[in-house]
Amino acid sequence: MSRHLVIPEETLARQRLASDPSLSAWVSANAGSGKTHVLSQRVIRLLLAGTEPSRILCLTYTRAAAANMARRVFDTLAGWTRLDDARLSAEIVKLGEPAPKPATMREARRLFARALETPGGLKIQTIHAFCEAVLHQFPLEANIAGHFEMLDPQMEAALLAEARREMIAGTTDPDQPGLADAFATVLRLGGESGLEALLGEIVSRRNGLARYITKIGTGPEGYRELLAEFGLDENETIDAILASCWPDRFFDKGTAQGIAAAAASAGKKNAGDFADRLIPVFATNEAETMLGLLREAFLTRKEGQWQPRSAKTIAAKGVAEHFAGMAEAFDECAVRIAEAVDRLALLRMLQATHAALVLADRLIGIYERLKSARGYLDFNDLIVRTVNLLARGGASAWVQYKLDKGIDHILLDEAQDTSPEQWAVVRALAEDFFAGKTARENVERTVFAVGDEKQSIYSFQGADPESFAQSGYEFQQRVAGSGARFEKVRLLHSFRSVADVLSAVDITFSGEEVRRGLTRDREDLEHKAVRDAAPGHVELWPSMGAASVEEPEDWTEPIDHTSAPAVLLAGRIARTVKGWIDSGNLIEGQGRPVGPGDVLILVRKRDSFVHALSRELKNLHVPVAGTDRLALAEHIAVQDLMAIGRVIIQPDDDLSLAALLKSPVFGISEDELLDLAGGRPEGQSLWSRLIDLSGGGGPWKQAADRLSAWRDEAGYVSPFDFYARILGRDGMRGRMIARLGIEAGDVVDEFLNFCLASEKAGILGLEALIGMLETGGPEIKRELGQARGEVRIMTTHAAKGLEAPIVFLVDSGGAPFHDSHLPRLVPFAPRGGGPTGYLWRATGDTANAHSRRIALELRQKAEEEYRRLLYVGMTRAEDRLILCGYHGKRTPSDMTWHAIVSRALTASHHCQELEDALTGEPIHRYRVSDTGPVEAAKAEPEKPLPAPMPEALHRPLRPAPAVPRPLAPSGVGLVIDPPEGEAAPLGSPVYSARESDSPALRRGTAVHRLLQRLPDIAQDRRREIALSYLASAAAGMTPDEAEATWQEVTAILDDADFAAIFVPGSRAEVSIMGTVSIGGSQRAISGKIDRLLADGDRVLIVDYKTNRPAPGDLAAVPPTHIAQLALYRELLIPIYPGRRIEAALLYTAAPRLIALPQAAMDAALAALARA
Repeated sequence: MSRHLVIPEETLARQRLASDPSLSAWVSANAGSGKTHVLSQRVIRLLLAGTEPSRILCLTYTRAAAANMARRVFDTLAGWTRLDDARLSAEIVKLGEPAPKPATMREARRLFARALETPGGLKIQTIHAFCEAVLHQFPLEANIAGHFEMLDPQMEAALLAEARREMIAGTTDPDQPGLADAFATVLRLGGESGLEALLGEIVSRRNGLARYITKIGTGPEGYRELLAEFGLDENETIDAILASCWPDRFFDKGTAQGIAAAAASAGKKNAGDFADRLIPVFATNEAETMLGLLREAFLTRKEGQWQPRSAKTIAAKGVAEHFAGMAEAFDECAVRIAEAVDRLALLRMLQATHAALVLADRLIGIYERLKSARGYLDFNDLIVRTVNLLARGGASAWVQYKLDKGIDHILLDEAQDTSPEQWAVVRALAEDFFAGKTARENVERTVFAVGDEKQSIYSFQGADPESFAQSGYEFQQRVAGSGARFEKVRLLHSFRSVADVLSAVDITFSGEEVRRGLTRDREDLEHKAVRDAAPGHVELWPSMGAASVEEPEDWTEPIDHTSAPAVLLAGRIARTVKGWIDSGNLIEGQGRPVGPGDVLILVRKRDSFVHALSRELKNLHVPVAGTDRLALAEHIAVQDLMAIGRVIIQPDDDLSLAALLKSPVFGISEDELLDLAGGRPEGQSLWSRLIDLSGGGGPWKQAADRLSAWRDEAGYVSPFDFYARILGRDGMRGRMIARLGIEAGDVVDEFLNFCLASEKAGILGLEALIGMLETGGPEIKRELGQARGEVRIMTTHAAKGLEAPIVFLVDSGGAPFHDSHLPRLVPFAPRGGGPTGYLWRATGDTANAHSRRIALELRQKAEEEYRRLLYVGMTRAEDRLILCGYHGKRTPSDMTWHAIVSRALTASHHCQELEDALTGEPIHRYRVSDTGPVEAAKAEPEKPLPAPMPEALHRPLRPAPAVPRPLAPSGVGLVIDPPEGEAAPLGSPVYSARESDSPALRRGTAVHRLLQRLPDIAQDRRREIALSYLASAAAGMTPDEAEATWQEVTAILDDADFAAIFVPGSRAEVSIMGTVSIGGSQRAISGKIDRLLADGDRVLIVDYKTNRPAPGDLAAVPPTHIAQLALYRELLIPIYPGRRIEAALLYTAAPRLIALPQAAMDAALAALARA
């Protein structure tokens, strides 16, 4: 800030109280009131009071917050080491401590080193990082692998996708009859889209579902317990439900026919329609059909539920007088039918829920098995397993004792976003803090939490705003019961926002309806500004509505979509920002011109507006950051990479090939693509047409040759290697960035990370990778910092903890809540307590009184969070806040963000109507500060130029010695030159087949592949699979050549002399790399061992050779073959210390196995050194 801030004494006093290390404190802090400052102050004062750094546990919500707080603490402590006594004493007194003695100051100067050097260090970390450390410390007690690894989001998505595939494939397993029935039920009720939605929610709610399923199970007992929870029993049937309401003594068949006749005579349409619906009831005996007809006759659907029709319109004049008591009888019968319909809907929902729980149990079980087999934990596991560990009988006492000796003070940041499971961890850690004797007697122990329930916006992650106050009350009781001191502190002054913004916030949330759910405090909402003298303002732009656009009669003419409200608003915001930057518009409260990095644009959700705004800003050459979150598979660069994969797998996929040709990968124009596709005969694929045209050279030949090379390469490398080569070696990454912008580089890097994570998770093969991305890849989170000097566009959720001088808060005009926002798996609290239960809302027909009551509660909570989200958005602004929005043809609700703020501010005398300088349209500006002419901050005097650099630094450096290129063992026939004159190594005669497409190399590749795969396949299926492979993969082989190749391979596999090579436990295609000393120089070696068997005290390596004719004995073996295995032997010696490394060559054409003596391999290495 350009002006010196005068911090009110009231704020300083409250900060000192909150950071007092001798007491426990619960701090409620308004947005921008310095929560991080108070936390770091408390840590410093704890250290100054003599607390060991390792006994302080500070838990933050994000890693960025942990890093920020640690930086503040260490910066302060490091600064103390350089201060003289007077200044250091002043700094310590400023914290709230008494004037320090010389010994205290000496200790203060040592704190920086103590905090760095203490074993265990200062623990400022996220709760997930802490739980991970605890589980590594107590793996046995937690019943997990001691070497467990964390699943990153990409690996987690890969494992979940594999679990989904395995679960769906298992529905045909005869050993899983219940799974097949449940799958059929889900498909029947929800269809494919309902199944996908259900599986997605199972994945996101897997921990809660697992707890609930563990409690009730998925068998008959679990179903009975589910029915009993809602007042039904296992004998509940539709016949019994129908019997509760029908037949009726009044409405029999004769009465129905009489009503029809009377209605026709009197001309009463409603009564006639009722009779027409009722008469068919008497023509059926099927209970569900009968109840459906009765529902149509007696009930009407209003606001999503069936309600009794009005008897007045049925028992109308001219009809009712013929049937005494008709109106009363109708009302009674309609009520009974409504209850029966609701009961049937409930039964159907519980049946559907049971089926959904069966699928959930299976899917979660597979996912847990896949994780366990690979030694992985995900982030949810960290919390859940730590809670279980601390609550586990027997082991928990030991764990608590060990932890009790290490933690004396717990500090919790952003406590309002802490989930119930995370609170359980904190409560367990502090269990003995205030219970008398502990493992650390005579030690003052404290708990500190800081949060703001007004900013609790992460309910989808389990956070509950009421937990902050409730947990504070519980700890207050425990602390008071131990005789220790507990204080509740409120921090009201904002260091971030000017008074204009804060006053607007207070007025907006002053109404009872708007304030509901914002805070449990009964006191009025109050925000005070430390920057009270700094001018600013809040602007209200009118919400832009939809304008009707006439569609041209000629379908070939384009429709004008630029008049869409979202596009119009995006253009207005972009032009406004551009105008500010070009005109040097000043940020009044800071006295400096607006820059792109000063602007933060917040939206409720990522929709078309975000893309439109980004495009408008780019068109005006305003620097703009990419989106803060991105679904990987939705980015166009990733779609192009997926198109490459689809074409490699299936060249006749015309749509994917067309998209790929037009992409930056090949850059074919639309006209060229039309010529390619339009000129082919009927039935010819685009790939076949491309091959035909490639003979004429030009771009078609380049595209065909490149795709053919990629297809060959994809057969023997992993998806990660395949894409890494395309993007790096072939330059596709640069092409994508050139066409799509710098953001594409980040996306491509994340795509490669996902490919690598998939391999680590056991997802192998290009087809599996593409399939996983098609069903929903991971979401990428990108950090958008102000320092990048770009306009930032993000959701309000993502902006939590951020700030900017100028904030646009954009309201999309949608209702705060809609039934479509409800989860498909609706949570409910069981009557007897225990884990949260779940109901599956399969279809609207299963809606019932219970589900509507639960939905109403969820609606109220969602609307409250919607308003808290508005609070978070408004309080991100430092100096200037602009409220704007757009909506469709419908008039927005009066409880949208725009409506709430407009209603509050326009009623104030501080709000005036102005004309927008850019558009000339009326806007409202709210300002409470008195502002005069604002001058730009004086520029700092130019600093003198540094001394010129030494001349020696301008001279070129001596060239570094060349690093020897990696040597492929299969190419050791080349002469190994000194490093200064190295030549490229020859390619492998097997794995470089694509470079020389000779029949011999194709045959060699096929033999290697068959010997790699067939030993693991049942003998009676080997011939079929081998010939199928040779027909499809070994292009160019005639049937006779394929048969000969098969005979060559089967002769080896069926020969008892070679059986030891292929025993279970032997491994095929083992990649190996390392360094070997050759001729006094360390050479990098990289290759693949065709077969490796580690057996007892020996290791056998075998390399296949398809040479014709095969050597008859060792003397005829080419020296390069011996040298190749000699290099492999040298790489394996340190891997298998103490074991004998044996090597042999298997010449497949004979077939003949030639063992290589150690002396022969030694001689080959010596020859390499002399070469």
